[in-house]
Amino acid sequence: MSQDDLDNLDLDKQAAKNKQMTVERFVQQFNTLDPNNMGSWPLSVKITFWIIIFVVVCLLGYFLAIKPKLDSIDQAKAQQQSLLEDFKKKDSDLRNLKLYQAQLNQMEENFNQQLQQLPKETEIPSLVEDINLTGVNSGLKFKNIKLESEVAQEFFIEQPISIEATGDYHSFGNFVSGIAALARIVTLHDFNISAELQKDKKSDIPKIDYLIQAKTYRYVAGNAQPKDSKQPPAKKKSGGEK
Repeated sequence: MSQDDLDNLDLDKQAAKNKQMTVERFVQQFNTLDPNNMGSWPLSVKITFWIIIFVVVCLLGYFLAIKPKLDSIDQAKAQQQSLLEDFKKKDSDLRNLKLYQAQLNQMEENFNQQLQQLPKETEIPSLVEDINLTGVNSGLKFKNIKLESEVAQEFFIEQPISIEATGDYHSFGNFVSGIAALARIVTLHDFNISAELQKDKKSDIPKIDYLIQAKTYRYVAGNAQPKDSKQPPAKKKSGGEK
């Protein structure tokens, strides 16, 4: 090994020794610090001390000032998202409100139209007259038209009308069509049809007797009770009466 290599080796050892001595000396400086005379502290100790203070102040500032603000921001974002969803829902409801109102108005109009087709209590006699006139114009001969006892339902009162008539099938078909065309709502139930050959044998068309129950209805706003079973006297119409 040459002399130059030996010299370089000695320099490296000396540098490592100086470095070790510097760390040891730095630690010793901390151990010998005078808290009452900070101005006499070595520069390296002052820098280290200020770095420590800066880090502590940053940590305190983060946990005491910044972190609560960040938590508040996160809560505000969550609340903002919730309010945004609520706003979208209410905006959608508002956009459909006019459509709902139009549908409601149409339903009310249809309902009122249906109510207008239900006879009022004072219109029942005139409705019976209309039924009789429809039958006569259809070719039927009525034996009897009688109002039965009213039946109370949840929202309306049902008024049955028993009908006894005679005529052929075509006349009966015309009668049913005429009832359907009335301005008032009238339904037909409980058909009882019997046929027999005419005794005079002038025609092969049998004589047909019809026993039918017609029903009409009237709307009640509250809890209405049907009237007493006492009904007006039976109305008897012959085929020639109008």
